[in-house]
Amino acid sequence: MPAASPSLYAGVVVDTPLTRVFHYRVPEELSSRLAPGDRVQVPFAHRRVHGVVVSLTPEPPIDPAKIKPILSASPEAERIPPDILELTRWIGNYYRCSWGTALAAATPAGIKHDKHLVRRRHVRLLIDPGEAEEQAGKLASRAPQQAATLRTLLAVLSEEEAPGGLLHLDHPRLDGVVNPAALRALSARGWLALGDTEGLPPAETSFPEVEKTITLNPEQAAALERLLSALDQGVFAPFLLHGVTGSGKTEIYLRLISRALAQGKSALVLVPEISLTPQTVSRFRNRLGDLAVLHSRLSDSGRAAEWRRLRSGEVRLAVGARSALFAPLENLGIIVVDEEHERSYKQETAPRYHARDTALVRARLAGAVALLGSATPSLESWHNVKLGKLELLSLTSRAGPATPPRVEVIDLRQEWADVKKPTLFSRDLERHLGQCLEKHEQAIIFLNRRGFHTQIRCGSCGDVLFCAQCDIAMTHHRQAGKIRCGYCGEEKDVPELCPACGSPALKFGGSGTERVEDVLQRIFPRARTLRMDSDTMTNRDSHSQALAAFAGGAYDILLGTQMIAKGLDFPNVTLVGVLMADAALGRSDFRAAEHTFQLVTQVIGRAGRAAKAGLAVVQAFQPGHPAIRFAVEHDYAAFVAAETQDRARHSYPPFGRLARIIVSGRERRQVEERAKQLGQAARKTMPGKYRLLGPAPCEVERVEANFRHHLLIFAPDNRAIATWLDAMAIKYGEDGGIRVILDIDPASLQ
Repeated sequence: MPAASPSLYAGVVVDTPLTRVFHYRVPEELSSRLAPGDRVQVPFAHRRVHGVVVSLTPEPPIDPAKIKPILSASPEAERIPPDILELTRWIGNYYRCSWGTALAAATPAGIKHDKHLVRRRHVRLLIDPGEAEEQAGKLASRAPQQAATLRTLLAVLSEEEAPGGLLHLDHPRLDGVVNPAALRALSARGWLALGDTEGLPPAETSFPEVEKTITLNPEQAAALERLLSALDQGVFAPFLLHGVTGSGKTEIYLRLISRALAQGKSALVLVPEISLTPQTVSRFRNRLGDLAVLHSRLSDSGRAAEWRRLRSGEVRLAVGARSALFAPLENLGIIVVDEEHERSYKQETAPRYHARDTALVRARLAGAVALLGSATPSLESWHNVKLGKLELLSLTSRAGPATPPRVEVIDLRQEWADVKKPTLFSRDLERHLGQCLEKHEQAIIFLNRRGFHTQIRCGSCGDVLFCAQCDIAMTHHRQAGKIRCGYCGEEKDVPELCPACGSPALKFGGSGTERVEDVLQRIFPRARTLRMDSDTMTNRDSHSQALAAFAGGAYDILLGTQMIAKGLDFPNVTLVGVLMADAALGRSDFRAAEHTFQLVTQVIGRAGRAAKAGLAVVQAFQPGHPAIRFAVEHDYAAFVAAETQDRARHSYPPFGRLARIIVSGRERRQVEERAKQLGQAARKTMPGKYRLLGPAPCEVERVEANFRHHLLIFAPDNRAIATWLDAMAIKYGEDGGIRVILDIDPASLQ
């Protein structure tokens, strides 16, 4: 009689707030191939859930009779790599969440839900183009949508070589344009055939690339030589590349990654905004070949397809936003975190990790080079240089023939007094913009506010129209004929009467990008203006299509919010206008000045990035504020000196560590009481060098009908914060309608 196979037991983590590892028996049919990193389905509290195997042992941790079996396991090809397992465990420990929550964030939804190849809808013309044009003419009066759809298809087919007359409906000219009902009607007439195609998602829109031989200047060459030396050693080496805007940081990234790929290693590039991905991807693909793109605009199946290409080793370079940090790359040689200062690298939902800091941990686990790049490094990274945790590489001048733009500062207080009315465009900015257009050059206009008007106030009772769910004024979107909340998205028709008193005397005030677009069209009616904000960039490919069109010269003026403020490189942009540069300085956030300095510096840096000289016009009500003054003087060191002096005095980061506890719920009194209890418990266990602020209402107290109060905990270091939090034994999550959230190293205090 053959001996019984020895039993095997798996430690499994599941996506719940519970921090413990659960144990299951490995069925005999899985025992020979199951390994840590495999996704499994297991019985859990009278239901089936997915989890990840994190350990295997022959010894049962509890009574074997009480251990249930694993139900199924994912294919070995989808096994989570060991370094991602270790990275997510670190995230759970550092950011005080469960390992399962961190692993869930690291696994694309399409992998978790077994979505394989992307299904792309296509259309094929079945009749002759001449007949199709004739039929469109007949349909124009009685079925205009069908006629317009047919003519759009004909126009695209006439311009492109479409094999067999087949067009994918995610084509840039068709996505979100053709009418689905009209397509079905035309198909029913027998003029079109609709179907599905399996394959990868469409490639990012490419940008015009001017072929040129780039010679590195001495600073670039020295920085690259140091980085290549670190890469060749194959050990963890963290760097901060501080380069002024236009100094050629990307060229260093490209050459460093090229060396890593030539050595058989893989590489990861993080960018802070989806809007930066298309141009970055285009530049990297043109120089380095095939790569994988990972960002939230991809469909679940599209992201899963890219994940599988990386996991199999088919491609060894990944480019993407924050969550691309978890790309399943083997033999990782280099991680680049571009614009490392950006707060969009901080995840605002669980797990609340910071991609920049977590990238350093991943590089350490992989023995890779970590390169943080910025023209305006975060004070945290600059402080880490002083502590010897990062090695500083500096690029103090622009690459090639480009020189820093000349900057003019407009005091809006004086400007408004002189013209005797509020105005969006100062006389000087309007004059410079006219000259720019006359020379057939391009301009960027920046305002970090959306909508047409940012506030509606009653002239009779003085009441401001606030969102019914959030403590924030509704924004007027004139083109849509709506007022909308920027937090929860609540939308209503524009009222004719004041909801509070019934008066018709509603006054519209404040300006957003939609109003700026309207003013530009009136001042320069022949100028072609492209507006980029979250109201216009609604489709999956909106960013790439818009930026490619601007790069190709289809527009004269690029107008937008912070999505156009950084990383973009357009040689023909010679003028930048910054409207209301100091708008964010009034926020109750200790980082407000730092964010303003970074944003203004980055926007100014979009001008004059090639041979043509650049000019930036900065309009502000507080032109003498250090954040504005040092930004227009291109003086990072002076700003850091001023800002760190104040931070150090109050032990704000980077001179201490910060944690934030947020209490939220529908009933204000319950929220206040729970926050008060937490404050009392914290003070009982608080050591001498610690500090607690609050509880107090958040700057925006109510969001999506939930009242919010917070406590700020200051401690000497991360270990001290962890010890204190453990001593408080707070139960996080939702209980009795009250939710308690912990945010380690918060990027925002709103």
